[in-house]
Amino acid sequence: MLNYNTIAVGTDGSQTSLRAVQAAASMARAYDAKLIIISAFYNQPGAMLGAPDSESVPVIDRTDAQNYLDNAASIAQEEGAKSIEVIGKSGEPVKAMLEVEKDYDVDMFVVGNRGMNSVRGRVFGSVATELTRKAHADVVVVNTTSERN
Repeated sequence: MLNYNTIAVGTDGSQTSLRAVQAAASMARAYDAKLIIISAFYNQPGAMLGAPDSESVPVIDRTDAQNYLDNAASIAQEEGAKSIEVIGKSGEPVKAMLEVEKDYDVDMFVVGNRGMNSVRGRVFGSVATELTRKAHADVVVVNTTSERN
C-alpha cells in the first residue's frame, strides 16, 4: 500500500501557492502525514534589478517569508492537516525545497503549475518543472491557474 509520511509544499504568498498549500494540507490529512510548508527568502544581486553591483536587493526577505508561512499554516489547519511544520529557508526556492527533502525525509512535494506553460517557464523553467527533474520524492503538480471552489 502506497503511503506518504511527510508532504512538503512551498509558498511565496501568492494565491496560486496558497492553492497548492490547500491541496497539500488535504493530502496530509488523508494520509495522516506531517505537512512541511517552506518559504524561501533570498537576495538578488542588485545588478540584475538595475542597482549597482555591490548592492543586494531582497526578493523575499525573512519577515515576508515568515508572514507567508503563518498565513499558509492557518490555511493548512483549516484544511484539516494535523501535524504542520513551517520552515523559512535562505536560498532560491527549488534549492531550499531540495534541502528540506534531504533533511526531513520528504516523500511527496506538492507544487502549483504557475509558470509551466509560459514562455518564461519554457525557456528558464518553473519551480514545478525543475523540482520534478531534481527531487527524489514524488512531485504532485496542482492546477492553480484556474478558479476552483
